Amino acid sequence: MLFDAINYWAVLVTGILSLVLGFLWMAVIWAKPYQKHMYGKNYQVQLNVSKAAKIQSFVIYIFVSFVTSIAFAICLELWKAGGQAFAYDGERLSNAFWFTMLLAAGYTLPFTVGKKVWQFKSWLVVAVDTSYEIVRFTMLLLVFWFWT
Repeated sequence: MLFDAINYWAVLVTGILSLVLGFLWMAVIWAKPYQKHMYGKNYQVQLNVSKAAKIQSFVIYIFVSFVTSIAFAICLELWKAGGQAFAYDGERLSNAFWFTMLLAAGYTLPFTVGKKVWQFKSWLVVAVDTSYEIVRFTMLLLVFWFWT
């Protein structure tokens, strides 16, 4: 069965690592330019949200991180298995990396570029969000690839 092939310990670890990476990426490495371009010049005033709202956001994000990890693990297993059927080497990390970039582009770009197109955010916001997802998907690949 499809869900039997998933390493749920790796899902737990990558879900938590996604939170850590997200915090580092958005609140440490790119904090000032990202928050200024994402929320506007008065971003420090606008970010005064209740503790309950912060907890709710954290719970929702960790749930979504686990779902993303499970979905990625399934996609990676399907990709490995499809190698024989579609004449590519599903056992090569370099091929898995390009598959991961394809997934990241296909599922990330519509949302990140949408911030520019529909929410009129800056290209800096798009670049920071997209680069976070690329690093996160690469992290998922490495954890699931080597933790088998």
